[in-house]
Amino acid sequence: MIVVSNSSPLIGLAKAGRLRLLRALYREVLIPPKVFEDVVVQGRGRAGSRAVATAVREGWIRVVAVRDARQIPPRFRDTGEGEAIALCLEQQAEFLIVDDRAARNECTRRTIPWVTAVGVIRDAKRRGRVRRAKPIFDRMIARGFGIADYQAILQSIGE
Repeated sequence: MIVVSNSSPLIGLAKAGRLRLLRALYREVLIPPKVFEDVVVQGRGRAGSRAVATAVREGWIRVVAVRDARQIPPRFRDTGEGEAIALCLEQQAEFLIVDDRAARNECTRRTIPWVTAVGVIRDAKRRGRVRRAKPIFDRMIARGFGIADYQAILQSIGE
């Protein structure tokens, strides 16, 4: 299964010390150059920077350039979200991992399946890769990652 990720989910998972869940769940994780730039270069010294750089060096996250910039939605030009949407289309990825609401709406408009960082953790629990999601969510929140509808999410996964 090939998936594409935007910056925020990588950062959120790294804040929880769970970036490697992506490796455990998906065959291939692709990110566009703008996402790499945002997380690793511009984000140097911040959450996710070192973990994503290591994952790229190890080869389980691959940086892949968008071939056709016309695929980037106009309102998302020069953004990681825009490149991620275009890359998802070009690579015929299973889905896009994205937290930004406007980008999720654009995905829905273009019929691109998407999941959030919270959705990745929920899927990891369902597939037996983590026993409990709540401690992971709590760690993300404690490190400044916002999770909307927290109680409803916990209830939906039986925690």
